[in-house]
Amino acid sequence: MKVCLGCMKNKYSASKLAEIEKLTVEKKVEKAVALDASIVNVKKESDIDIDEIGEIQEEVIDIIIDNSDSENLIALYKVSDVDQLDIDYKGASREQASRVNNLVKKIRGNTHQKRLAIIPNKWKGCCDTLSSSFPNFSEVIEFIRSQLALSSISNQVLKLPPILLVGDAGIGKTEFMLTLANLFDTKLSVIDVANSQSGSALAGSENFWGNTKPGQLFESLVFGEVANPIVMLDEIDKVVANSAYNPLSALHALLEERQAKQFKDLSVPEIQIDASHVVWIATANKLNSIEKPICDRFTTFHIETPSSVQMREIVKNQYTKFIQSSPSGVYFDSSIENDVMDKLCSFHPRGVRKMLERAFGVAAVNNRKKLIVSDIQETKIIEVAEKIGIGFMADI
Repeated sequence: MKVCLGCMKNKYSASKLAEIEKLTVEKKVEKAVALDASIVNVKKESDIDIDEIGEIQEEVIDIIIDNSDSENLIALYKVSDVDQLDIDYKGASREQASRVNNLVKKIRGNTHQKRLAIIPNKWKGCCDTLSSSFPNFSEVIEFIRSQLALSSISNQVLKLPPILLVGDAGIGKTEFMLTLANLFDTKLSVIDVANSQSGSALAGSENFWGNTKPGQLFESLVFGEVANPIVMLDEIDKVVANSAYNPLSALHALLEERQAKQFKDLSVPEIQIDASHVVWIATANKLNSIEKPICDRFTTFHIETPSSVQMREIVKNQYTKFIQSSPSGVYFDSSIENDVMDKLCSFHPRGVRKMLERAFGVAAVNNRKKLIVSDIQETKIIEVAEKIGIGFMADI
């Protein structure tokens, strides 16, 4: 049985698009995965050659993208690179062949077509939400607002230049990024470069090592759902580099869009990945220990400790967030008592959410619908942890 390219295009350009969409929902995979499966079935029932399958696949994927209003898919890598990787390691040692075989299976279980997260129609309202929830982040929020305005008059894709947030620990930098990712329907991947002794956490380890494995950027892009995740580089000012290893060395290329299109993980250099859509946001407590070429690639914002007025807004928003998002929130009063507000305002923003969660639990044990100051006092173990410093990642 021969397959006509024109027939395939007509088949998928109209009524069958709905069936493809249904397949994706049932299998919880991208449209392209469902498409891959249908092409494989065509191959089994015909004498069509592998090159023609690839041609059909590319044309049909283009049709799907053109006909889809809700998704914007792009290819992050070539399927042919994965096929070649599989072929190249057929004669390798048992250990190497097994490693590559398992990796190839995992890659083929996903799709090379990834969704570009787009900004919501109510992006201005999202920025207003950020401003209300993080009043001490006003400068960076206005910068983000301006970049979203540019996206809104073009392709709607979430795109931000690399951002560096500098400020004391505990002022809400991580919470800010979690909220940002949630509002704009993308993923947040946190890479702890501060505790890395090499660049493997970011860009993988050299493939000649027996325990080599891809870095978190490869994992996020190849096995994730979106092409433009937010990647948080945590505490880059605490990175310890030497002449042999520099955990941030890969950033020199990754923060430049042209070079990022040709990213290769050190563990899988055979596969070239387009990492140019990644939204990079780094954090630091101080600037003076970050090498200048890296700093120059970021737009830097200094985040101040919240003022007393801003702190009241933060506490109020955290309280309201629990009431509205927690299943038990309906049980409690919709507004916070002033004396409880005053107590919570004496702590860092990072600790407020945890303290509130525990305080609500104490109130529930005592069958009360409102929080009292003693509920906050019951959470003093968290207060102690905040004072001795339990690490920046503690609030995730």
